[in-house]
Amino acid sequence: MTGKDLPLEGRCKCGAVHYRVLAAPTYVGNCHCDDCRRATGGASVPWIGARPEDFEVVRGDIREFESSPGILRGFCGTCGSSLTFRGEGWDEVGITIASLDNPNAITPQSNVFLKEKLHWLLINEDMRNYDGFPS
Repeated sequence: MTGKDLPLEGRCKCGAVHYRVLAAPTYVGNCHCDDCRRATGGASVPWIGARPEDFEVVRGDIREFESSPGILRGFCGTCGSSLTFRGEGWDEVGITIASLDNPNAITPQSNVFLKEKLHWLLINEDMRNYDGFPS
């Protein structure tokens, strides 16, 4: 990703919610945990991280669900698109890469929670791979 790709913009499926990421992501990776899979319906979830001050909703409102104590998953209240993740112990807002207008501008660099991955999902061994969350 280059500076010319900024800001990153994204939206939900129905267009009720639009957002913007103003700075380069703080992290880029795929999560394979059961919670992310169940929250999105995906085999894994590719995320970018943004500092809260670099993330803004420019149209609509992101609704949130407390999926576990202190963890909030954001979604569109109209179409249900999964958009964000934030909570206690997280300095950044997680944003689903698939909700970006140009998801190809971002390439995940790591896989986390591989101990929970689906057995049929192939993993790129050239990436940084972790059984849990890296410390």
